[in-house]
Amino acid sequence: MTIERIRELIERGAPWEACDAFREAAAAAPGVDAALLYWGALAHARSGAAREAHALLDRAQSPAEAAGATALLVEILSLRGRLFKDAVHRRVLRGHPTTDVPVDDGVRALVARARDAYLAAWRMANDPFPGVNVATLSLLLGDRESASRFARDVIARLGPELQSAWDLASLGEARLLLGDVAGATAAYAAAFGACGGNGGTVASMRRQLALIARVVPQAAAVMDAVPAASVVAFAGHMVDAAGRDSPRLPPAKMPALAATLRARTSALRDPIVYTSAACGADLLFIEAAIERGAEVNVVLPFDRDDFVRNSVAIGGDSWVTRFESALAHVHRVVMATDEQYLGDDILFDHAARLVEGYTVLRAEQLQAEPLLVCVADLQDPSASNASARHATGGTLATLARWRRAGRAESVIELGSLEPAVPRPAESSRWQRLTAAAAAQQPRRRRDERTLKSMLFADVAGYSRLHDAVIPDFQRAFLDAAASLIAAADPRPVEAKTWGDGLYLVFDGPRAATSFALAFAERAHRADWPGGVRIALHAGPVFRFFDPVMARDGCFGANVTRAARIEPITPPGLVYASEAFAATLRSDGADDFALEYVGALPLAKGYGESRIYRVERR
Repeated sequence: MTIERIRELIERGAPWEACDAFREAAAAAPGVDAALLYWGALAHARSGAAREAHALLDRAQSPAEAAGATALLVEILSLRGRLFKDAVHRRVLRGHPTTDVPVDDGVRALVARARDAYLAAWRMANDPFPGVNVATLSLLLGDRESASRFARDVIARLGPELQSAWDLASLGEARLLLGDVAGATAAYAAAFGACGGNGGTVASMRRQLALIARVVPQAAAVMDAVPAASVVAFAGHMVDAAGRDSPRLPPAKMPALAATLRARTSALRDPIVYTSAACGADLLFIEAAIERGAEVNVVLPFDRDDFVRNSVAIGGDSWVTRFESALAHVHRVVMATDEQYLGDDILFDHAARLVEGYTVLRAEQLQAEPLLVCVADLQDPSASNASARHATGGTLATLARWRRAGRAESVIELGSLEPAVPRPAESSRWQRLTAAAAAQQPRRRRDERTLKSMLFADVAGYSRLHDAVIPDFQRAFLDAAASLIAAADPRPVEAKTWGDGLYLVFDGPRAATSFALAFAERAHRADWPGGVRIALHAGPVFRFFDPVMARDGCFGANVTRAARIEPITPPGLVYASEAFAATLRSDGADDFALEYVGALPLAKGYGESRIYRVERR
C-alpha cells in the first residue's frame, strides 16, 4: 500500500510529495526493501534529485540481484540510464538552443553511460522500454545503424497487441527513429490516451521527444500529440471596497468575470494552479478551478485571520463564507509567513513571487510551459510598461515581472467585462470589527519589513580543530569570504562572521545563489576540514540600525528560519528553502538547477521546511 501511494503521487505529477511519502515509509520499514528503494529513487528522479536517486539505486541493486528479481533489476537499470539521460538534458537542452547535439567529451560520456545502462536492462529481458532507449541514445552518439537495428527489434518485440501507455510510446519512438513520423504521431497520441492524464508519464514522454529532436527535428511536431498539463499562476484585482473613488472591479462585474474565468479554466488541460485567495478575482478563479477539477494550491501572505480581515472581509461577509468554503476544497495551503500583516504590503509581494515561482518549478517538473492567467485593469497606462513601478504585491507588478521573463500569459481585461445591475454594498461584520480594532490601536511609527535573501554558512567539524591549526584556517576562511564579497556584484547589504560562521544578506536571490556556489567551490578547492555547508532562504525581514554593531542589520523570524536550515545541510552542499527556490524562479533565474530534497525537520525544533539543493546547470 505504501508503494501504491508513492506510485499514485508520481503518476499525478507530484514527485515532491512522493519523495516525502517514501521517506516516511523508509523510516518505518524494518529492513531493506529493494522495491521500495526503487520507487523512492524514481520519485527523486522525477523531482530532479539525481544524486539521491543514484544513491537509492545503489542500495536497491544488490538485494534485487541476490533475490533474482529480474523484473525489478530491469527497472533499476533502466532508471539508472534515465538518470544519466537527465544529466544530458541538463547539459544539452538547457545550454544549447540549436538542434545540434554538442560533441564535447562530457556529454558523449553521459550519453554512453546512459546507453550502457539501458543496454544491460535490454539484454536481461528484451524489454521494449530499455530497448528503444538504446536505439535513441545510439542515434545521439552517431551510430545510425545500431539505432535502426534496435528500433526494428523493439517493434518486433512489441507485436500487434499493445496495451500500456509505455508500450505505445516505445512504438512511437521506434517509428520516429525509423523516419515514420505519421506512424509515430499516431502511436504517441494513443499513448497519451492510454495514460489517463498521468502527468508524470506525459512529462517523461515529452522529455524524451525533446532529446530526440536534437537529431530528428520532426520530433518537435510529434510532441503535440502528448500535450502537457496546464500549470497556471493566477493574479487578479480584489473586488472594489465600498466607497472606492475610481471603480476598477465593482461587484456588478462579478457575474461576467465568473463566467469568463469558467470559460478560461474549462480550456485548460488537467490544470494545476497556484494563486492567493483574496475577495474578487482570486476567489472566483479558485471556484472555477475547483469546478474544473483542478489541483488548486493557495498561497496566503500572512496569518490567516489577518488575511481574512485585510483581503477578504472588505468585500462583505459573503466573501468570508466563500473563502472558507474554497480553502476547504483546495489541495494545499502555503503560508508565506505565519506572522501578522502589521501593515507591510511587502508581504503581498513576497506571496505573489511565491505563486509565480511555485508555478515555474512545477512546470519544469512536468515539461510544461507555465502560464499566467491575469485579471487586470489594462486602462492603467503602466500596465503595458514592463519597467513601470506598480503597487507592491499588486496584480500589475506580477504581470510586469512575468512579461520580463518572457513567459506565456492570458489576460482578462476588466474593461471588456459588461457590468450587471449594480447591487448595494454589503455590510460586513468583519469590516466593523476590523474598523473598531483599528480605532483602538495607537498610531506609532514602526519599522517596515523588506524582502531579502539570506545566506548562512559554516564549516562542519570546526569545533574539533586545535589551536595549532586554527589561526591558519581562520585566516584562510576569512580571506576567502572577504575576496568573494569584494568581487560580488551586487555586494551583500550585510555581512557578519563569528568563528567559522558566515552570515550574508542580499537584496535578491540571484546574487545570493551566485555567492553561495562560488563559496562552496572555493571551499572544495581549499579542502577545508569537514567541508562547508551553506543554506539559503528568502523572505520579509526588518532592517534597521544596530547600535551595538554601529550599522544597519536585518532581524525577524525569517532570519531565524534561514539559520535553522544551515545545520541540516550536508557538508559540501548548498541547501535552499522552498521559499528561496520559488523566489529565485520568480526572478527569472533559470541558470541554476534546483533539486528537491524533501520536507526536512529544521534544527532546534523549528518545524519542517521543503528543501532544495542548489547547483549550477
